[in-house]
Amino acid sequence: MERRRYKKERGDSKLISDIIVSLCADYDRRKRVICEKSASKRVRMEYAYINTRILDAAGETVGLGAAELFIREIGNSVGYAESKIDYMGEPAYKVMKSRIKKNIAKKLHLWD
Repeated sequence: MERRRYKKERGDSKLISDIIVSLCADYDRRKRVICEKSASKRVRMEYAYINTRILDAAGETVGLGAAELFIREIGNSVGYAESKIDYMGEPAYKVMKSRIKKNIAKKLHLWD
């Protein structure tokens, strides 16, 4: 019985991780729609809410200067070898990405 529960929880975290990667991949498009006002006000407000939560979560972890870069790297599934962040070692880089993902999940109420 315990094994099934563990597998279900692990599958849930993989699903949440995939959702976060997708949301981060769409971050720039939502930002462009908000700036260009090419959608209805309600859609722009929803996009602004999602983007603000994502940026806040990343900013709390790595600071606002590197937040958008980390968001893009999470969305594009960039690993350490191809990363533009060169001031961090590989272990620290992986820890930061993991913390950002967890913080995004908490901010968007996907994971409590």
